[in-house]
Amino acid sequence: MSAVLPPMPSVLNVEHLSVSYTGARRIHRAVDDISLRIGQGEALGLVGESGSGKSSVALAVLRYLPRHARVEAARLAFQDSEIRDLSADQLRRLRGDRIAAVYQHPGSALNPSMTIGGQITETILRHRPMHREDALGRATQLLGRVRVANPERVLRLYPHELSGGMQQRANIAIAIALDPSLLVLDEPTTALDASVQSEIIAILDDLRREHRTSILLISHDINLIRRSCDRVSVMQAGVVVETGAADQVFDNPRHAYTRALVSAIPTLHRTKRDGRLAEDASPVEPTSGMPAKEQQDNPLPAPHREIAVACRGIRQSFGGQPVLHGIDLDIASGETFGLIGESGSGKSTLARIVTGLLPPTAGSVELFGKTVAPRVEKRQPGERRDVQMVFQSPDRTLNPRQRIGRILGRPLRRLAGLPRRAVAERVGDLLASVRLARTTAEQKPGTLSGGQRQRTAIARAFAGLPRLVVLDEPTSALDVSVQATVLNLLNDLQRRQDTAYLFISHDLRVVRYMADRIGVLYRGRLVETGSSDQIFSGPNHPYTEMLLAASSNEGPAVSTLPELVAEAGLGGCAFAGRCPLADAGCHAAEPVARETEAGHFIACWKRVG
Repeated sequence: MSAVLPPMPSVLNVEHLSVSYTGARRIHRAVDDISLRIGQGEALGLVGESGSGKSSVALAVLRYLPRHARVEAARLAFQDSEIRDLSADQLRRLRGDRIAAVYQHPGSALNPSMTIGGQITETILRHRPMHREDALGRATQLLGRVRVANPERVLRLYPHELSGGMQQRANIAIAIALDPSLLVLDEPTTALDASVQSEIIAILDDLRREHRTSILLISHDINLIRRSCDRVSVMQAGVVVETGAADQVFDNPRHAYTRALVSAIPTLHRTKRDGRLAEDASPVEPTSGMPAKEQQDNPLPAPHREIAVACRGIRQSFGGQPVLHGIDLDIASGETFGLIGESGSGKSTLARIVTGLLPPTAGSVELFGKTVAPRVEKRQPGERRDVQMVFQSPDRTLNPRQRIGRILGRPLRRLAGLPRRAVAERVGDLLASVRLARTTAEQKPGTLSGGQRQRTAIARAFAGLPRLVVLDEPTSALDVSVQATVLNLLNDLQRRQDTAYLFISHDLRVVRYMADRIGVLYRGRLVETGSSDQIFSGPNHPYTEMLLAASSNEGPAVSTLPELVAEAGLGGCAFAGRCPLADAGCHAAEPVARETEAGHFIACWKRVG
């Protein structure tokens, strides 16, 4: 007879928690009678879409809710002590010491006027009496724990001198400075690259294994929860609709809402040719009379199709620092070209050059066979109409003071040349094309959800019937079901109008689903290009292999490669300092892209004989 293991000590115990917010006209119940428990060294994931109440749970646990919030609970206990009974002084000592938090936007959580070392040591000295030199030594150790190379140098840097991934590592270092028993993370990896996400997952695994830290991880990213957590609770409209072991819940979801979330996620093996993404619990009907499978079957552009945009020898430097190195690429009409790479690789810089928002240092852009002016204001009206852009945040596109009808009407008059009397009807048609009610024209952007605002931004981009649309992280901040709606919509519009897309994303699953061809950008160099199938089946450039491994659900999260490594020597491969295959020859000469099979190019001495 096997021995019965003792129950795991409870670090957080929440029983029958409800959170309500009192407004001017009504009371909104954000969390409705939920219960959860986290044991020592255990990671619990709280997953759900925006507005489901996830963050309200975290704020209740941390006692950070605003004054107009009302909390009801049978129990809200941390290590068997009722959190609601703590005095203000006891609460201050608890936060940062035994309970710590990491939030979504790393830059806004750091003090821009203090060095990273100053911020870590401030946290240590506030809770632990010790000499400043000892605290600085502790800060160095902490940066090492979150896998920062050359931590002594990073301690002297300010937040604006770090990448988003490095800023988030610094935040985690501050949060774990005093070895807290519970770490609350609210959307900690949103908009971070796949390699940085994988690194943070590995850091969390280290904390649990070496320090028995308990984790409450809140996210709408199901893949992050699956890779990081033992158990998961799925929230919908303030209620936990399903809970259980993470693999069991996501592999065999029982509740319709969980099934809808899982089916809305692209995978590394699914493309638009395999059918539409599910947008809600019921199957989504195609918008035309064709079956979904046939409707999505958009083969690669044939060689005779017109080239929509061609970049020739594009180079860009900022302050004498090269950002892009001789970029050459073509995108055909009706084709989606996916561009992937880490933050700082030059993706958005290339997008701005194509659209004319930024002139290149050298090289040229051709639109439909004709070289165009570097600056958009110097381009012909037809050339400006032909190229439009959709940004990550629709707030960069939509004037919050104007109604949607006016926002859409302006490009219709200026770019499409519509007479004023025809604008209102066309605005309604545009809204319908992105699945928004015609009455949306009377609303302002602030009254719309994030997904509705992004669809409005897409409608604005398509108002002048563009032939090329540049999409820079168009879905990274959206929930999975809203993301599915936007991706399906983009494919519908492309099929209808034969539009070319330059699609930039850090999410390889989204790129796999959307792209016909893919380019991999590393430190301003295209290290690999090929069809979507070629990129995801290999052989690959070592950097592409690293990105694919970081995005995979298979096996534990592993450390990718250290941050802040030195640049390769002059003339050498830019990736040599991080490449496990590099030898002296890789450091001596930069490889040129060579064709491994039809249409598949890799710039690597080791991958092409």
